[in-house]
Amino acid sequence: MSKYIVVVGGVISGTGKGISAASIGLLLNLRGHKVSPIKLDPYLNVNAGVLAPREHGEVFLCEDGSETDLDLGHYERIINMEVSGRNILTSGTVYKEILKEEEEGKYLGQTVQIIPHVTNKIQERLEDLGKDSEIVIAEIGGTVGDLESGCFLEAVRQFKQRNWNDVLIVLVAPILWIPTIKEFKTKPLQQAVKELQGFGLQPEILLCRIDKEIPTKILDKVSNLTNVPREAVFTAPDVSTIYQVPIEFYNRHIDDLIADKFHLKRNGCRIHKYRDLVEKYVGGEDLPDVEIAIVGKYENCDEAYLSLKEALYHAGVAWDARVNIRWLSAETLEQSKDMRGVWKFFEGVDGVIVPGGFDSRGVEGKIRAIKYVREKKIPFLGICLGLQCAVIEVARNLCGLADANSTEFSNTTQNPVIHFVEGQEGLRKKSGTMRLGAYDCELIKDSIVANLYKKKLISERHRHRYEVNPDYIDTLKKVGLLVSGKNPDSNLVEMIEISKENHPYFVATQAHPEFKSRLGSPAPLFAGLIQAALEKKGIVTQKTSDEETT
Repeated sequence: MSKYIVVVGGVISGTGKGISAASIGLLLNLRGHKVSPIKLDPYLNVNAGVLAPREHGEVFLCEDGSETDLDLGHYERIINMEVSGRNILTSGTVYKEILKEEEEGKYLGQTVQIIPHVTNKIQERLEDLGKDSEIVIAEIGGTVGDLESGCFLEAVRQFKQRNWNDVLIVLVAPILWIPTIKEFKTKPLQQAVKELQGFGLQPEILLCRIDKEIPTKILDKVSNLTNVPREAVFTAPDVSTIYQVPIEFYNRHIDDLIADKFHLKRNGCRIHKYRDLVEKYVGGEDLPDVEIAIVGKYENCDEAYLSLKEALYHAGVAWDARVNIRWLSAETLEQSKDMRGVWKFFEGVDGVIVPGGFDSRGVEGKIRAIKYVREKKIPFLGICLGLQCAVIEVARNLCGLADANSTEFSNTTQNPVIHFVEGQEGLRKKSGTMRLGAYDCELIKDSIVANLYKKKLISERHRHRYEVNPDYIDTLKKVGLLVSGKNPDSNLVEMIEISKENHPYFVATQAHPEFKSRLGSPAPLFAGLIQAALEKKGIVTQKTSDEETT
């Protein structure tokens, strides 16, 4: 029988349940246990792909094409594993499956209800994950007491009742510091525990979120009033990066307590290499700085471009550099009267990324940014829509095709340099219908991208409906924009670049390499951008062969 750790949140949302679940997963993984995380999300959407990033953060894309909650990105980056559609279950997915089965006659005329049909579905997913892993870590989205999360908590109660010694409940909740009276308040946390107890669940580990040093007597009080043993009440302090959380948990021996609860072997936790990477990530006051501008369109930048941000930091660690990010609004660039008005936004910038996105809002601002970095020879990386905007910009300003555009933004353009991927034109459903997941890309020998990846055939994740129109490839090539990677099966353009003779680093990809970037194993295109940014500042980046970034 697999072991199950259920992570729930109390008091407020955003307490760090996903980071806590991933951190526990990493520690257990480093102890030699096979771990499977899952996000149980109460919202009714069937997948996260139709959720606006400004509302719910980025849509994380898995290798199998599943569009998921951003917490699955935390699972992949922190635990250093690959997840899929099996690792997320929403209320919408559960209800959709049940209604389909009911229509097919599976329930033979029974009244279909939350209990047992919905709760059984949730338990079946937990059991399914447990078939090929030792420990399943289930994070329940939202906050204890939310109406929509009730069926998940009830499912866990039933599951724990049947597997009493194999299920562990962890509650993540803040102890609040009230500045006006200069006191810590534990009452909200106590109420969260009572809410959880109302579902028949008793937390066995408390992770108390704090933003300042807390007296021991406060933790003693929490233990006394929540019926959680004092040795299972831990502080979970704010840290400068999410990658420090596993180290904080390790220092508090949380993994040891879990091992004891489940009667697991007391294996050592091989955390030393990970700790070294994190120290490099958070330290480095004496390291050179590079400033990278991200020309985005979503306001909640930290969450809407989460994987992008992390991929930059991973590349910085690999090149012994400290990356500073400057967020630029594509819409603001659109409002400038001319290109001279754009220049001021890029003063002091060492590199620029134009990331993905949908619809026409901010697109002209992205195109202006690309024109600027191409002409001023600032290192540039385009991601998905960023590649498409680069093609439009070059077609307009170097090929003389003044009305060049994408059919996504203009139905009347006479030069559709970007158009629908074959088979996408007539689709009406928006959910899960794009070109999604991992696709191969064959790189051109001696190209910039081939030298970065150090192999001919690569695979990256995709999420798009539009592609480069092959009718314009020769025209673009004549002005120096080269196709350096194509899908070997469909011949779709995957990578473009301008040669190093004409630009220090002008690379774009139709894929989303940020989703596969890891601390200690950065995405090659991001590593290339940081290297070019350092060289722009006159900093030598040569490494010995055994240190080279791959």
